[in-house]
Amino acid sequence: MQRMFSALMAASRHILFVGLISVISLTGLWAIVPQPAYATTTASQKPSEEAVISPDGESYATREEAYEKAIQAANDPKGLEKEYEKDLKIYKEENPDKTNIVEEAKDVIEKVTGKN
Repeated sequence: MQRMFSALMAASRHILFVGLISVISLTGLWAIVPQPAYATTTASQKPSEEAVISPDGESYATREEAYEKAIQAANDPKGLEKEYEKDLKIYKEENPDKTNIVEEAKDVIEKVTGKN
């Protein structure tokens, strides 16, 4: 009886060991299976020929034209300031209830220096 009980215990340990090894192996194989890719490759991406509309409402025929316009604005010392002013104007139109931190700082400086 003792022999039979110890044989059953040894067999159950072997079965448990083989089962655990099988589960671990199957889990490892599942992790290796390639997942579907939702991103497209650069070869399948073609530049679109549709019109590009900038945030300030200007429309450009292509992205290259918009890029060239941005380069010209960056090279011109006053160009960036003009672009900033346009963007600030658009922001104020879209968000009239929000205040600009720069304007608040200017107001505080004027109050401190007494230039009301």
